[in-house]
Amino acid sequence: MQSRSTTIIGAGVAVALLGALMVFVYAHNLRGSAGASGGSSVGAYVVTAPITAGTAGTGLTGLIKVTSVPTAARPADAVGALSQLSGLVSLRRLEPGEVLSTSQFGTAGTPSTDTSGLAIPAGMNAITVNVPIPQDVAGYVSPGDKVNMYMTSKDIPNEVAGSPGGAAARLLLSNVTVLSTVVEGTPAAVTPVPATGPEYFTLALSPTDTEKVIYAETFEQVWFALVHPGDPNAVTSGQAATTLFK
Repeated sequence: MQSRSTTIIGAGVAVALLGALMVFVYAHNLRGSAGASGGSSVGAYVVTAPITAGTAGTGLTGLIKVTSVPTAARPADAVGALSQLSGLVSLRRLEPGEVLSTSQFGTAGTPSTDTSGLAIPAGMNAITVNVPIPQDVAGYVSPGDKVNMYMTSKDIPNEVAGSPGGAAARLLLSNVTVLSTVVEGTPAAVTPVPATGPEYFTLALSPTDTEKVIYAETFEQVWFALVHPGDPNAVTSGQAATTLFK
């Protein structure tokens, strides 16, 4: 009886040891797979406290640190040694979390060419507007999309509204390029998913159209309509109470 108990206990110990070995091998292989899947990191200088524009590259002590960042997050012109910044100053305000890059620095008086990822077309302005729901197409607008902008007003000139002081809705601008979309109170979206709150659209506009949007955003109400890719500029005559049901 005692011999049988000893045999059972021994078998149990053997099974436990085998199980532990299998868990160890699995975990080791899992770590190896993760390393092979592109999850590598690399050292970089990262901003730890706000750096104001004009800060000398030699005066960054206490404002940056060397830390590991995902390889994909390290820009091609990342600073490899602080000696690269000798005689240079920051061209714009740098925020905590940014990786130091040479394009963020230049000689005093040099205009910044760093637009923080915004691909602003030549001759255009980047302007950000506050877009509530549902005027933001329920959050389905993504960077790179084209939108039509409509303005509603309670006081449109007679030739537009059809009656003195009449209310109307009218196409303001067509095929406006959206450079970025950010949900209010959150960092820039990583993936284009429908928003659940008011958004900020950054648009590419000519100086003249920028004036139009600023006026409309300040004094009237603006709606956005997502444009089918490839559609030409829209042309409309506007709508007022006198024309709405004709």
